[in-house]
Amino acid sequence: MRIRNVVRPTAGACVEINGRSTVDIRLGELMKQRRKHLGLTKSGLAAQLALTKDDIRKYERGEIPFRADMLAVLPIALRVRVPFFIDPISGMVRKGGVVRP
Repeated sequence: MRIRNVVRPTAGACVEINGRSTVDIRLGELMKQRRKHLGLTKSGLAAQLALTKDDIRKYERGEIPFRADMLAVLPIALRVRVPFFIDPISGMVRKGGVVRP
């Protein structure tokens, strides 16, 4: 069964693709990119964040929304400053809080 990409605006300030926020998808991509750059496994990062390997996979795929507490500890675990995650997504937000897909 093939699943179509369904893009729809949500009540908040984001666009969803198949139920996943475009912001969470982008943050997950950045998380995975940095984890691999450091040579960390999903299990290794999960241990640092007190999560499971499956949780890391879900974050990296944008299946779990990134909350403020995660965005506070993730840069520490991945040895980057907070702007590493914030700067790339800030360009996605337009005036009025609408995110481009």
